[in-house]
Amino acid sequence: MNLRKILIAAFACALISLGALSLVGCASSSADAPSSQSGGMRTITDAYGRTVELPAEVDSAATVGSAARFVVYAGGQDKLIAVTEMEKDPGMNRPYTMAFKDLFASLPSTSNGNHLMETSVNVEELIRIDPDVIISSRSAEECDQLAQDSGIPVVGISYQNQLFSDDVIASIRCTGEALGTQEHAEGVIEHLQSWQASLKERGEAARAALKAQGQPEPTVYVGAINYKGAKSWGGTYAHYAPCEAVGALNVADGMGQAGAVDVDLEQIAQWDPDFMFLNAGNYDLLKQDYDQNPAFFQSLTAFQDGDICTQPFYNFNGTNVDTGVCDAYFIGATIYPEQFADVDLEDLYAEVYEVMLDGFDFYGLMQQNGMGFTRFPSFEESAS
Repeated sequence: MNLRKILIAAFACALISLGALSLVGCASSSADAPSSQSGGMRTITDAYGRTVELPAEVDSAATVGSAARFVVYAGGQDKLIAVTEMEKDPGMNRPYTMAFKDLFASLPSTSNGNHLMETSVNVEELIRIDPDVIISSRSAEECDQLAQDSGIPVVGISYQNQLFSDDVIASIRCTGEALGTQEHAEGVIEHLQSWQASLKERGEAARAALKAQGQPEPTVYVGAINYKGAKSWGGTYAHYAPCEAVGALNVADGMGQAGAVDVDLEQIAQWDPDFMFLNAGNYDLLKQDYDQNPAFFQSLTAFQDGDICTQPFYNFNGTNVDTGVCDAYFIGATIYPEQFADVDLEDLYAEVYEVMLDGFDFYGLMQQNGMGFTRFPSFEESAS
């Protein structure tokens, strides 16, 4: 009888020991599992309203289209493991590529980087490098297709020709949520909303003052705006976002169109705008046309009053929100000087770029390269 009790006790001890070993094995397996399994999954909503399931912690990201711009805005560039061919070719017309040119140069490319035109994506390379998430500026349908082809979650953003829109805010926010940089992203959004409110308030105050004095609103023409190639005087833009941000009266808005528009010199003469803001990058084209007919241009009100200004173009393979905000302040301060008299524009430009580019002094780089927000160089010299 005593022997039987001893055998039962020994058997029970053996079972307990086996159970303990089993628990140790489970604990070991759980500790070795990737974060998507140990930390679970989470869902976010992207700029298109798509629900995207992501690992609880995202450590790596690749971009398609021009999405790296918004990765920088959201402060998540350190998590990039692949960008596009265009990002590896930095240019002053894309501030974010200059701010992180060394980082981008060190990364592989997985697509050609076209923002709105046909995009070539190397799905096999994306699968090989296996990022936790892909951030794409392409359409919702293309995001769905890429997610299906690659098996990698794709977060879509949308922001073409927009500065303070719901799309821009949603794109920064969902990028920050995807990459775990929400605090940085929300800080950028707060600055954007503050700039938006300031521009709107100052513009409204200026127009109220003009109305009280019985004076007309100044008219604005934006020229030499590139669209499918470089443009001269006739390349303009209806519902130009920097003008709309401050409420400036853009003469092209009366055409009943939106976006890039080509007009002839006769149309410009009919409008006879008070102020002209021109893309300085196309100075050679502008100067060539001016030299052929200087009398025509000198007959325009903006020429006679010396109100020909530069306007760094803010759209290049997607929208440089930072440059667009600076353009809006420059337009506002030029046409409504009293309402912007308390704004130190040099400090403002520097602040905008530093906030949007995670501390990078792009405005200083602009000044070193002879770029800025100023009156346009004279067209009269060497006119034929």
